[in-house]
Amino acid sequence: MLSKVIRVVALGDRVRRSFFFSLMACVTLSACGYTLQGSGSVLPPDVKSIYIPQVQNNSTELGLAEIMTEALREQFEAYGVVAVVDKQSQADAVLNVRINNVSRNTRTVLGGNDTAIQMETIMVLAGELRRTTGPLLWRSEMMRVSQGIGTAKSAVVTSSASFASGSISSSDLGKLSAREVTRSQEREVIPNLAAEAARKIYDASVAPDF
Repeated sequence: MLSKVIRVVALGDRVRRSFFFSLMACVTLSACGYTLQGSGSVLPPDVKSIYIPQVQNNSTELGLAEIMTEALREQFEAYGVVAVVDKQSQADAVLNVRINNVSRNTRTVLGGNDTAIQMETIMVLAGELRRTTGPLLWRSEMMRVSQGIGTAKSAVVTSSASFASGSISSSDLGKLSAREVTRSQEREVIPNLAAEAARKIYDASVAPDF
């Protein structure tokens, strides 16, 4: 009976010690500034709302300004760290983004006939975040995002995140012609690049550097 009591007491001591060290770890992490991803901000505490005007599109890609603007607003709204407002007069800061260019390059060729089997689309942007009173909070003169697409079925990376988010599945791939495969992927490239660019801009201008 006495040995059982001793074991119970020892178990209670281990539980208390475990709780104590867990509590100390939480306090230490908080003191060091660690937060859950998406919940923190490097912005000054008084910057609580952002206005995102339509992106300036200097490329020849039609409709890209609207796609990029919507991607930015969705990205900044997703975490709720700062509010995205409809008017500059309601904002503490303004995010201006400019698309410098969109280019498409051959990434891979097949054999001696120079038949392209993979193309890379590249978007280059610039952006800055300023207080509505003028002072600069963040700036990047050049941000680059890219995505490759296969123009032949053998060059399509079906395990990639961009393919998984697209409109065709691995089972459909074998039923489509090379041209259909290319066109299907091309429709997804610009929205994917806009979403990736928006994420990079948010991470650079707002999210803490973990």
